[in-house]
Amino acid sequence: MQNILPILRTETQQELLIELFFVSQGPRTLSDLARAIDVDQTTVMREVNRLLETGLIIEERVGRSRTVAIDPNSPLASPMRQLMRLVYDPAAAYATTGDSRFAPKGVDRRPHHRPLPSSRRRST
Repeated sequence: MQNILPILRTETQQELLIELFFVSQGPRTLSDLARAIDVDQTTVMREVNRLLETGLIIEERVGRSRTVAIDPNSPLASPMRQLMRLVYDPAAAYATTGDSRFAPKGVDRRPHHRPLPSSRRRST
């Protein structure tokens, strides 16, 4: 059984997952990720190691560098991508689902249901 507890435990890890899911066009080196999210490489290495434990990402050594990417064969990849989109890109979630809870500011966020017939409305 996979240990998924390390996922989303820190802000750095969340930023790494955003980079890997939505920004990257392939594997990324740890130094590249560190620059992209503006943290030191040691912190990236620690968070990447935690993500590797979950099986969500894979790594490859290229010379002296380590590259990481989302593992497309991980059973966590698709659900995590959806969760990340809902949490970190509410406008896209609203466009995809039509769920008013994800509506950008200025859009009616009230639940869309039929009003009670006038004879059943409470007077205020």
